[in-house]
Amino acid sequence: MDIRQLRYFTAIVEECTLTGAAKRLNMTQPPLTAQLKLLEEELKCPLFTRDGKRLRLTEAGRHFYDRALRILGMCDAAVTEMTDFQEGAAGTLRIGVISSVKDQLFPGWICRFWEKYPNIRYEIYSANTYQLLDQLQNGQIDLALVRTPFSKNEMDILDIKKEPFLAVGHASFFPYPKEKDLTVKDLENTPIILYRRWEEMLKMRFEAEGISPRFLCCNDDAQTTLALASLGMGVGLLPGSGSPESLSSQTSQEIEIRILKEKNLYSQIALVCRKKSQLPNSARLFWEMLEKKN
Repeated sequence: MDIRQLRYFTAIVEECTLTGAAKRLNMTQPPLTAQLKLLEEELKCPLFTRDGKRLRLTEAGRHFYDRALRILGMCDAAVTEMTDFQEGAAGTLRIGVISSVKDQLFPGWICRFWEKYPNIRYEIYSANTYQLLDQLQNGQIDLALVRTPFSKNEMDILDIKKEPFLAVGHASFFPYPKEKDLTVKDLENTPIILYRRWEEMLKMRFEAEGISPRFLCCNDDAQTTLALASLGMGVGLLPGSGSPESLSSQTSQEIEIRILKEKNLYSQIALVCRKKSQLPNSARLFWEMLEKKN
């Protein structure tokens, strides 16, 4: 088994067909088929089952795919690290960023970093917190900008910014003066729209006040929450990057954005890595820049 075979294997998994994988790898199908056969013979188990022309992973294949991603990630990271040692403040910054940070705060940070280190190249990945943490563990990225809550085991973490939750909805849902502090008590019997990862946190906060929340819709991203709230379906609850003004351009004039004044209800933006001491030079420099900023 060699690295080349692992790259062939992961390409087949991701393309689902030998034809698609061969095209992606710029090779013909017969040698790719031969390499897959050799790999399965060496591992002494089938990695795929056939469904017409499509290939589906066996249980053993799924396990081996996870291992292959880890190995390839470590190999790519080693190459990046050696390049950094050779080039000094150059190389490639491989970083994952959640969408709410990517659109609001990240452009300013990366531009400031680029001005200081113009020779560094960038590979930027966008996904949710849990997907980015998986990519971090697999070695596909060196750093990730994510939001709490998440499991903090075996990672180095730099807390960057604590953000309150915002309530976003039609003005009719907020029959209070704008100068009044808004709390979860003010949202009793209000239809709530929320991003699913904060469901338990919000439910606990409501129940602590003796309120049974009326969760109208749980979904899997902040943009859906914002879009449905903007259409008047209910009040969307989500952490805000910066301030209410940062969301105003994405809503109509009839939509109000209020800060929830709840001391124990917030989300923390954090920069995370597997081990700071093992970061490539480019990633270490970015970490240090944000560390000084705080």
